[in-house]
Amino acid sequence: MPQAHRLAADDASEELLVADSFRVRIDPQTGAAEVRGLGHHLARFARSTHAASSGALRGVGNFLDETSRTIAAYGDGFPRWELWRAAHGDFELRLSLRPLPELGDTLSLVSTLSPAAPHSDRKGPNISRYAALNRALGAEALLVGIDGIVREGATTSLVWWRGGQLFRAAAKDRVASVTEALLGELLGALEPAEITPAELAECEVWAINALHGIRVVTSIDGTAAPEPDAARFAYARAALDKTWQPFLAAER
Repeated sequence: MPQAHRLAADDASEELLVADSFRVRIDPQTGAAEVRGLGHHLARFARSTHAASSGALRGVGNFLDETSRTIAAYGDGFPRWELWRAAHGDFELRLSLRPLPELGDTLSLVSTLSPAAPHSDRKGPNISRYAALNRALGAEALLVGIDGIVREGATTSLVWWRGGQLFRAAAKDRVASVTEALLGELLGALEPAEITPAELAECEVWAINALHGIRVVTSIDGTAAPEPDAARFAYARAALDKTWQPFLAAER
């Protein structure tokens, strides 16, 4: 396990500043550890740690290299790269090795008024807050701004179909989704748009993230969502499955 990478900081409290998680699977034919969208995850983590440390943090590339073999050796799982502001006031890069959670194909959404929190465009600072929202609602929280416009799910990006066009949320104050970027590469550009929860409930909606890939949203605020186009959904999932790549490609 690599040593934590540290740099002096001002705050004395422990705080999660950046987190980037992804699913790792073992290829049944080759036995190699694989991940989807590896380059996107590497770039997002590097970009986020640079922003969170105001460009002062060094050694991120070495940290990613050092952890790659550890992650690959762990096998099937849901690891997470993290940047913490530690209790002693330093920045620390950490790796969390976590077992693979149960995977699902569908998801229900419950909308909640959620003004953009500080750093809502960065994965990490709001994880605990969003997890508490999901527990309170008993479903995936659909985060809605004070303007009534959908931003994202608590743990997912949301895309929807209208007239044969795939749309994504236009909001800037949300996490840049790796799976959303992959779908854009596979299916063509996703059109940015604004939509309310009631309007979203009239569309075929997919909840997408690095853990589950693509899931069908079955209901929004108790209203059943339209059935998905089965052929289109199967094609998208098959295309996404072709993006698995060996994890050790992270090494430089």
